[in-house]
Amino acid sequence: MSVCINGEFFNANDAKISVFDHGLLYGDGVFDTIAAVNGQIWWLDEHLNRLLEGCNSIFLEHPWSKSELTELTHETFRLTGGDRGRIRITITRGIGEIPSYCLDSCQPNLIIFVTPLDFPQESTYSKGISLKSINHHRVLPQVKNLSFLPSIIGYENSQRDGFDDAVFVDDFGYVREGTSWNIFLATEQRLITPKDSILVGVTRNKVIELAENLGFSIEIKSVKLEDLYSANEIFVTGTTKRIIGVNRIDNFVISNGIIGEYTRTLLGKFQTIFY
Repeated sequence: MSVCINGEFFNANDAKISVFDHGLLYGDGVFDTIAAVNGQIWWLDEHLNRLLEGCNSIFLEHPWSKSELTELTHETFRLTGGDRGRIRITITRGIGEIPSYCLDSCQPNLIIFVTPLDFPQESTYSKGISLKSINHHRVLPQVKNLSFLPSIIGYENSQRDGFDDAVFVDDFGYVREGTSWNIFLATEQRLITPKDSILVGVTRNKVIELAENLGFSIEIKSVKLEDLYSANEIFVTGTTKRIIGVNRIDNFVISNGIIGEYTRTLLGKFQTIFY
């Protein structure tokens, strides 16, 4: 594995940053995960836009332009070898003075590496997944930031209770997002997805475009937990998940426990376009 750190390339054993990096000490930084399949990096432009917007949102000034990040990402993927992979790009606040709010003293770090990309098994797509609703939320959900502990705890919480994953619901009963994905519900040729306090997923946007081209009506609006319970279909979207149907949420069976027609249609079309 080749690891890019600040534009230089290292093998995995030699790739190191300081223990005083604010990304480690305070979760101060942003990242993005990108899929590469058949030698093609999917939607790199959109992912980099989100990464850079995240930097701006948390006042993280850094020296890398979008074109430089593009070039370094492609070179890291090339040096790693193979025709597919899970690309992770991270920009941390970097090494600086203590405590956490001494931002002007920090020198940011850029880290890019590629690990194996494993999509869910075909049985997951055919059977779907179960979700547990959790009163929880990510830190600054509109930014894909390094403070990922809520997602880790949410996922583990759901696993311990016999579910596949967790969906976050706020104090007022509004659905936000999953631990690492966006959520849709379907009813009568209409798709609905939450609009507030979420990370706007790149795959989410691509699925919306695809659905509109197929004649679906799209609504981006507030969604209550009860809306999920009564939905005809539910599915989730994410970079390394594509489109996965939901067969149960809490104690409510969705679509008679099978993957619905709209979900199958969208996944089938998605696979023909992006594989």
